[in-house]
Amino acid sequence: MDCRYITSAMKPEQLPDYEKPEVAFIGRSNAGKSSLINALLGRRTLARKGRTPGQTQMINFFSVNDKMIVADLPGFGFSAVDKHVAEKWQPLVEAYVRRTNIREFMFLIDCRRELTDVDDELMFLLGRQLPLYVLLTKTDKISRQALQTRAQKLTKELQAKGIEVRKIVGVSSMKQTGLEEVRADLFAWMDEAETQSI
Repeated sequence: MDCRYITSAMKPEQLPDYEKPEVAFIGRSNAGKSSLINALLGRRTLARKGRTPGQTQMINFFSVNDKMIVADLPGFGFSAVDKHVAEKWQPLVEAYVRRTNIREFMFLIDCRRELTDVDDELMFLLGRQLPLYVLLTKTDKISRQALQTRAQKLTKELQAKGIEVRKIVGVSSMKQTGLEEVRADLFAWMDEAETQSI
């Protein structure tokens, strides 16, 4: 898989303009977002992992096989991030989600954690644009039965809140579980882009 870094944006006016389909990865700072992106794309250091959760303060854009864009959004909801820094992210994220070429919001949730008010707010914001593709991360930390229970509970919780979900998949970057299913969905967007370009 040919993957390369393109650019980053810290302000709404820095957001690049692409016609290719785009998949956005977003989640709490400690949800394992960078590790998952690297694992899915077969790279070790494409998406950089900060030593301190919440370090990434920009949206990073990557090209995949010159057919699709992957966007790595800033982590959120970590107390180590200064409040004024987090406030700067909000206009950037709100401008980003309105991009018309976005085909999927990959929303990451640590399978051991409950949803917070910040999770709910962001899910509502994203869900107004597209049904969410939810990734329950770090599934190697719990049993298969506990994961199934967590997924069922989350499905009911999101339905009760009126948040539309396209799919919920349990994944582990360490054990590589669930990655083939997610990768197949990513390739489906690339195949669609190739078909449209012919």
